[in-house]
Amino acid sequence: MGLIIKDKKHYITRFPLWILIIILFLFSPLIVGLIGGSLSELFTDQACNEANCFWAALPWLMFYTVPIGLVLLLIFFIIIIIDSFTLLNK
Repeated sequence: MGLIIKDKKHYITRFPLWILIIILFLFSPLIVGLIGGSLSELFTDQACNEANCFWAALPWLMFYTVPIGLVLLLIFFIIIIIDSFTLLNK
């Protein structure tokens, strides 16, 4: 029995869902920083940069989230490959 893929329908439901979640984690500081910076510029009418706005400095956290996200993707793909072979041999 596999860890993630237990039936063939899980290829359609779980596989894309977890890839989307991991990719959103990978780029979450950038997404949050862009949205927050845009809202900050909208409300204050000043240009947003790293010196005067927290949101512009937030994408620097990608130095942590990108390596962690890539390792999670690698582990996820290894588990998917093992589950696929287990499902085919069942």
